[in-house]
Amino acid sequence: MNLHAHTGTRRSGARTRLLLVSLAAAAALTGPLLATAPAASAAGPKPSDPVPAAPGQQRTPAQQQPPAAGKIRNPDDDPGRDEGRDEHPQKKRPPRVVHGLRQFTSDNTFTPPAGVTSVFVQAWGAGGGGGGGGGSNAAGLAGGAGGGGGAGGFTWCALRVTPLTDYGVDVGSAGTGGSGGASGPTGVNGTAGTSGSATTLTASATNATLLTATGGGGGGGGGGATPTAPGAPGTPGAGGTGSCSTGGVNLTGASGGPGATGATAVPDGIVGLPPLTAAGGNGGAGGGGTAGPGSGAPGHDGGDGYVVIWW
Repeated sequence: MNLHAHTGTRRSGARTRLLLVSLAAAAALTGPLLATAPAASAAGPKPSDPVPAAPGQQRTPAQQQPPAAGKIRNPDDDPGRDEGRDEHPQKKRPPRVVHGLRQFTSDNTFTPPAGVTSVFVQAWGAGGGGGGGGGSNAAGLAGGAGGGGGAGGFTWCALRVTPLTDYGVDVGSAGTGGSGGASGPTGVNGTAGTSGSATTLTASATNATLLTATGGGGGGGGGGATPTAPGAPGTPGAGGTGSCSTGGVNLTGASGGPGATGATAVPDGIVGLPPLTAAGGNGGAGGGGTAGPGSGAPGHDGGDGYVVIWW
């Protein structure tokens, strides 16, 4: 009989019984713990709860409340970002400027649109009227032709303006032609044409004149025929002048012709001039001549002034 084998068997069985007793005792002790485990778990962090802060570390409100699922937090949503930030009111954008052009053939008012602070201006003074022709003498010698009227002056310049403020536009009026002289033993002189008036642009608020284009002078009347000689022609009218408070281009209008021819206007710039604008009027023909005794013809009126403003 092998005593060592039996002893090993008895020790193995004793160890087995001791292990079973220990397991039973452990089960008896862990029963109450398992019963209270759900309550402890319910008070602990959930999968959706934030990670607890380390001891002594204070969490910010943004860290305590995580963003919703699928939503990316915008830094501007954090109310703390605006603390200490300087607030500047948004500046209003200036109104969009739409380019435009206005033409004036009579007195009117120009009001720059919103946002327009400078404009270009072209202005012509009115043309002078032509002089009337002189009358013939009884023998049929002709009277002199009236002088042609001068063309209006011209100015072209840039001006600073105030938006939505009125500016007065005064367009020059044409000079009128002179009347013809009657015939007689000595022919009667024709009368001179009148000068054209000036074209101006004025700031209504201050009554300051910003530019001026003066009118052309009227042509002189033709002389009546003397008993022994034809009448002398009338003197031509002088051209007008231009001036602007900011300089620019200023031209003097042409003088009228001695042969009853009115002066042509200064050539146009940005737009074509209406017919006869700013031109001097033709002088009237002298009366008489080969057709026999007669009165002189009246002179022609000049052309009105003109203004173009664009921006």
